[in-house]
Amino acid sequence: MIDNEQRILEQTKRLSLLFVEDNEPFRTRILRVLEDYFYRVDTAIDGVDALEKYNDYYRLKQKTYDLVISDIRMPRLNGVELTSEIRAIHEEQPIIILSAHTEADYLLSLINLGIAQFITKPVQYPQMFDTLYKVCSKINTSPLPSIAPEHTLYLSHELFWDKDKKILFESDIAIALTKYEILLMELLTKKFEQVCSTDEILNHFYLNTIDVSSDNLRGMMMRLRKKLPEKALTSIYGMGYRLSSVH
Repeated sequence: MIDNEQRILEQTKRLSLLFVEDNEPFRTRILRVLEDYFYRVDTAIDGVDALEKYNDYYRLKQKTYDLVISDIRMPRLNGVELTSEIRAIHEEQPIIILSAHTEADYLLSLINLGIAQFITKPVQYPQMFDTLYKVCSKINTSPLPSIAPEHTLYLSHELFWDKDKKILFESDIAIALTKYEILLMELLTKKFEQVCSTDEILNHFYLNTIDVSSDNLRGMMMRLRKKLPEKALTSIYGMGYRLSSVH
């Protein structure tokens, strides 16, 4: 993999994508490329299908796709109408529009809807990758999902803690945690973005009738850190530990 491809992959590999295109040969060809870069790629054959997939994904994940790429000219619901429907659900949804030069009559409506990124048809891969890099870089530095339910705490764009179920998920896959790690997550998420002192953590175990030493705690934290996004769990020298979100 050349350096440029690696730079793009660093921005795309953790993101989910909905790709909307009614032309089957073109959809299949571009899908093969996108699947090499994105964590998850779902496809839709027109605007109505896309809106159904978008809503289904939100019901399943309790978050929206990280990115939507859509054609303009489609049956049942065109790209402008789809963009309007999606923005009514999630106003800040990142969307890239596939546009032929002959479709200039649609562009003003899309710009008024806040669409600033386009990939022109016929697709030139350098331009497509340049656009993907710019948009995905911005996604990765933007705040984590703002429409997530109250019981969900996102640590990265794909990894979250369900406070009610006390389960750590990466997308829809539960990450195995020990009983001690669950107790740690329960306390660290209550003090999210704050320093949790060693004494507080040891007392939390004591209240749950578990005797843990400071040495044991360091080992537990090391093992838990490996299951979390890089730099999400940090040790604050002489004070304790802090759990934070990362982008």
